[in-house]
Amino acid sequence: MIGAMEKGIKAAQISAPPAGSYEGVDLTVMPKYLCFKAALLKEKLLLKNLILLLVGVFSIYFLVTRNEMSNLYSKLREKEYILAPGVVDFTPASPQTVTDGYVNSAVLSFIRTLGNINAQNIDEQYRELSTYMSHDLKVRFDMETTEWIETVKLENISEILKISDKEIISDEKGNYKIVAIVTRERFANNEYLGRTDEIIEMVLKLMPPKQGKRWFLQISSLTRTEANSFRGREIKSNPNKVEK
Repeated sequence: MIGAMEKGIKAAQISAPPAGSYEGVDLTVMPKYLCFKAALLKEKLLLKNLILLLVGVFSIYFLVTRNEMSNLYSKLREKEYILAPGVVDFTPASPQTVTDGYVNSAVLSFIRTLGNINAQNIDEQYRELSTYMSHDLKVRFDMETTEWIETVKLENISEILKISDKEIISDEKGNYKIVAIVTRERFANNEYLGRTDEIIEMVLKLMPPKQGKRWFLQISSLTRTEANSFRGREIKSNPNKVEK
């Protein structure tokens, strides 16, 4: 085999790159760069997680405090209602600060709406009164008055109710019991049919405000009987009596 020496040619020398460099790049600093880059990425990731954790903690704190404030406001207004008899503006009031005059005026309005009827206005009167009744009482009232309304229209009956005496008892929790002594005069086709003494009993409850209602008192119970049937029962006295 003829080699380079036999041919008298000097073999080509292969030069090795300087130790620690490649294509002019100093490889001795590469480990330090990689360590710095890894540490920087780790620090950024830690900072990002810390920020997310703080945002989560503050978000939970904000929601908890807002919910607590909402509950406190709900408790504060739990027994706060609005009275607006015939006005646009509303005046806040709690059951303990509802004036005697307000309750008395509402009672007079309910009794007059119930008793002063004729063939022309009975539908409107009873419809207006039923808007202040509880759901169960409204259903019973509508059912029990259907036949009476037809009779009033058929026989052209008119009634006039006059209040002789009344007592309003409050339990200071927004509930009012009313016992009223009234005199009913009845006419049929313009003929006077006589007069009768009656007892009207109602239980009212102060309710939250609702748009379109003049009185914020709900009728939860209503009975109307002749005085003779009521005889023997005594009206219990109460120091919280509103007005007679």
